[in-house]
Amino acid sequence: MALPDSTLDRVLADLDSATANYIRDAHQQLDFCGQLEGVTADLASKLLPLAAAYSVHPISGIAVGAIAVAASGKFYLGANLEFQGMPLHATLHAEQSAVLNAWMHNEHSISELVVSETPCGHCRQFLCELSNMDTLKLRIDHEIYSLKALLPQAFGPTRHKGHGLLDSPPIPLEAVKPQPLTSQQRAINAAQRSYAPYSRSPEGFILECLDGQIFSGRAAESAAFNPSVPGVLVALNQRNLSSSRHVAISTATEAKLATAINNPLPFASTLINSISNADIQVVQMDAR
Repeated sequence: MALPDSTLDRVLADLDSATANYIRDAHQQLDFCGQLEGVTADLASKLLPLAAAYSVHPISGIAVGAIAVAASGKFYLGANLEFQGMPLHATLHAEQSAVLNAWMHNEHSISELVVSETPCGHCRQFLCELSNMDTLKLRIDHEIYSLKALLPQAFGPTRHKGHGLLDSPPIPLEAVKPQPLTSQQRAINAAQRSYAPYSRSPEGFILECLDGQIFSGRAAESAAFNPSVPGVLVALNQRNLSSSRHVAISTATEAKLATAINNPLPFASTLINSISNADIQVVQMDAR
C-alpha cells in the first residue's frame, strides 16, 4: 500500500465516509500512482493533507502538499521530495510534483493548482511553462489567485497552446545503435515526450523496482533553467507517489541525445547512487 492505514486514517479524517473509503480502495491497488478520479472539485483543499503525506523532507522538516486539477476532472497529488546527502537543488517542490504527475499521466491541461503553502518564486516561474498560465487558478488557503498576480513580470517567452509543458508534441527519436533493449526503448519512448524547448536536449529515464513496477520520467525545462526538472527526478516523483514508494530500485536506464549540449547523466548517477545500488544503463539517441 502507498500509505499505511494509520496515516490514511489521520489524513482522511475530515472527509465523508464514502470519499474516504474510495481513497482507501484506490490505495489498495498495486498500480496506484497519485491519481484520483470521481472526486468533486470542492474537496480538493480537504485532500491536501493526503498529498502532504507523500512528502519526503529529511532536510527541511516541512511537508508540503499540492493537487493539480486536470481539465479532465482528475486529481493529481504532489508533494515535496528531498534527498539527504544531496545538494538542495536536487529537491522537487510540491507544485512541480503535482504538475509533473499530471503530465506523466498524459494530461494536456490543468485548470487549477491547490497548494498547502504559498508557492515560492521557483515554482511560480516553473508554472509559466504551461500554455494556459493566463487562466490557471492557484488556490491558497481557500483564496484563488492568478499566476500573473503572483508573478507579474515572469522571465521568458509565453508558451502558446500546443507548445507548453503539458501539451507539446512528441519529438521523433531513435537509438544510435539498432534494436535497443526493452528498458532502453522505454527510456527512448519517455524521451520523445520531453519538454526541452531551451536546450533541445530531450532525455528519458526509467526505473524498475523489485516488485516489477516501472516508472518513467522525462526532461521538463524552464526558461529560467534552475526550476527545470531532469528525467531521473520525474521518475523518482512517480515512484514516490505510488504503492512502490518504499520498494528498492533494481534497474535504471537513461536515454540521452548523442549531440546534447547538456548532460543529465552525472546528476542522475549521483542521485540514484544516494538511494540505490542499481547501475544506470545508457542508450544514446539521434533525432530522426
